[in-house]
Amino acid sequence: MYRPLPNELTIKNSKIEGLGLFATKKIKKNSFIGLTHIRDEMFEGKYIRTPLGGFYNHSKDSNIMKMVSDVIPKFNFGDEIDPTKKIEPLKDGKNDRENLYFNLKEKPEAKYMFIVSTTDIESGDELVADYTLYAFN
Repeated sequence: MYRPLPNELTIKNSKIEGLGLFATKKIKKNSFIGLTHIRDEMFEGKYIRTPLGGFYNHSKDSNIMKMVSDVIPKFNFGDEIDPTKKIEPLKDGKNDRENLYFNLKEKPEAKYMFIVSTTDIESGDELVADYTLYAFN
């Protein structure tokens, strides 16, 4: 059965604004949470939001951050990601790919956006990012 969100997340009323994205289980720091946006020039802001990308709110006390990639991330929910690590170039004979993921400030025109936890997030906590529309810290 199709589920638009991972089992570890739910949408409910937010104290910040409207609806928010909440953890249903503990999420460890530096965990991959999921794909939030896919670049498409035909849409306002040049991105299509996934269900995951439509429900987290803004807060200066963020517990998630945006990462970006030009290839679809092959992570599962909870996989550990080092957001400071740069990936070395891959030479696979067909494609020369480098820097598979970045902080959004370093590559604002990336094909995919995804979120990573920046702190341990307890069950029941709202997931929040420090952002202004499509500019993320």
